Amino acid sequence: MARAFTVLELLATAPESMRLSAVAARLEMQKSTVHRILGTLTELGYVEQSEVSGCYSATLRLWELGTGLITEHPIKRVAAAFLQQLHAATRETVSLTILSGDDVLYLDKIMSPRPIRFTTRVGSRVPAPLTAGGKAMLAELPNAREIIQRARTRTPANRRVPVASLMSELAEVHERGYAISSYSNGVRSFAVPIRVRDGGPAAALSVSAPEQRLNDAKQAQIIESLLVTSAEIAEQVGPL
Repeated sequence: MARAFTVLELLATAPESMRLSAVAARLEMQKSTVHRILGTLTELGYVEQSEVSGCYSATLRLWELGTGLITEHPIKRVAAAFLQQLHAATRETVSLTILSGDDVLYLDKIMSPRPIRFTTRVGSRVPAPLTAGGKAMLAELPNAREIIQRARTRTPANRRVPVASLMSELAEVHERGYAISSYSNGVRSFAVPIRVRDGGPAAALSVSAPEQRLNDAKQAQIIESLLVTSAEIAEQVGPL
């Protein structure tokens, strides 16, 4: 069972379709085992094989399942209208994220009418310490250090921050109530946690904008809007 999910995850994240031999080599599995797994996944509709090249790729079946889960997520349902309000108030890109393992998972995003280049989209994942939303949520968690240490193993060397420095930053985030990050070059993001009634972070709300559009007044307005909106969402969500 675990090996089948490993194969499916590889195909779902691969930039192009893959030959059976390439899948086996990448995962260091026997070709016969991979062939059997691919056959089962194809029968179930999660994988398809090209009649021309013989290569395998994941189907949209995964997307269908994921879309259903995201649509029914209680935070996303409640936050939708508030995201629209925040977007209208800031005129910048607004994102809603949750923690999923050691990553942030993007549940919703409304792009700025003045587009900027983003590598994240709804459904994408990023190691939590690299994003403002991730920092906002980590600052509320007692096991933040463990999450950071695990996430570092998947973080590019040029993006790694010493654990001690990041823990110090999270203490500041917790104190002031919001996080700042520059995950994309030339773009600054601000985020606040959405705290449920038991005190834990259920999600994070963030606003991202090009640095050239950010002066002190604009930043203050974004942060104030985030704090107000997150409190309103938390009040509507209640305990989870």
